[in-house]
Order: sequence, then structure tokens, then C-alpha cells
Amino acid sequence: MSGMGITIAFWVMAVAAVGLSIAAISVRHPLKSAYFLVGVFFVTAALFLLLEARLLAVLQVLVYAGAIMVFIIFVIMLINLRPDQLGGRRMTLGKVVGLILGIGVVASASVVGYQAISARPIPKGFGQVEAVSTMLYTNFAFAFEAVSLLLLVAIIGAIVLVGKKGQEKKD
Repeated sequence: MSGMGITIAFWVMAVAAVGLSIAAISVRHPLKSAYFLVGVFFVTAALFLLLEARLLAVLQVLVYAGAIMVFIIFVIMLINLRPDQLGGRRMTLGKVVGLILGIGVVASASVVGYQAISARPIPKGFGQVEAVSTMLYTNFAFAFEAVSLLLLVAIIGAIVLVGKKGQEKKD
């Protein structure tokens, strides 16, 4: 693909990723939100393909869109929230602050301008097996293990919450 084609593909996928991300956080039902998040993961995999990082694209689909989303959807279905339990829409301070911060980020990015962003060359071996494994198991070994522990704690927390809900119904 030519340079202009890659640029156009990047911007289309970037807009899709931002749109799907906004949809994921604005939908009330958690299962629909998870579906939008799967879309974000697939668009991110396509962005990795634009960088010619085929391994990272495949890992993105297998690990995030596959395994992690199976866990998330499993926990959502295990909790089994009905629409009446989700509550109504409310305007909270966090939403207002988030909106103001988002507008500020967009405004500051437009003031800085596109010219301030310089393209860096892609390092040799980017996204290949050797480079990814070296980075993952040397520089980011602690973070890798911390994320796996965090996922385990989240799953255990969801199971505990469901167990308490089940006991309340029996009483």
C-alpha cells in the first residue's frame, strides 16, 4: 500500500477506534459495552497490521478479543444484571469533569497542531517474535505478572459478588 493509502487507512481506523471506545463507555448495558470493546480490539489489531507487526495483530485478536473478552463476558453473564437493576441515566461530577478534560485535550491538541507530531521510523524487528518476547520478559516482566494477578482478583471478586447475591435470594 502506498504512503497515502496507509495514511487514509490509519485515519479511518483511528476514527473507528475512538467511536467504538466512546460507544463502549456510553452504553448502559454491560454486555453491549463488551461487544463495542471487541470492536476496538479488532480495529487495534488492524492498526498493528498497518505497522507490519503481524505477531502483535494476531496476539491482539487471540488474547484480547478472544480470551480476555471471554472472561469479561463470562463475568457479566455470571452477575446477570437485569435492565431494571442498571438504574437510570444520571449526570455526575465525574462525567462533567471527564467531558471538560476531553474538550481540553482536543483543544490543546488542535493548538499544538499536526506539525508538532513527527513520524519516527519503526525499529527493526518491531512486532516480531524475538523483539516482543525480549521486551515482555525483560523490561515488562513485573507488569505482565501484575496484570495476570489483577485479572485473577477481578474474576474472584465477581464470583464473590454473585455468591452474595445468591445468598440474599435464599433468605
